[in-house]
Amino acid sequence: MTSSRSTIAALDHLETALRHSMDDIQSLLVRIQALRQNLQEGRSLSEVVDVAVRPLIIESLSALLDRLGDASSALRRAEAQQLFAEGFTRTRIAATFGVSRQRATTLLSRGHRGTQSSRRQGGSA
Repeated sequence: MTSSRSTIAALDHLETALRHSMDDIQSLLVRIQALRQNLQEGRSLSEVVDVAVRPLIIESLSALLDRLGDASSALRRAEAQQLFAEGFTRTRIAATFGVSRQRATTLLSRGHRGTQSSRRQGGSA
């Protein structure tokens, strides 16, 4: 049952990330509309970026994608470990997830905890 608890915890983490992301996406859509409007009105991107509220659109988008990627990776590891504990082979896990057997082995590695995404913020308005 321990592996089931890990999967449930990973699902909870993913749900939280998705709910937070929904708010972020709504905010990004508003900012995209404003940026598009500024550009259509003839303002230069450099002018808009200089006065833009931080984080910039691309920074917020990168953070959102990192958060979802981290939560997704945690769920994949937890599910792989639970399936293995329930009798799936590495080959079957690989086929189920659509990854290589080597990747399935990495997911099952006890020492593999995964690192948070290394993408750094930076970019455009």
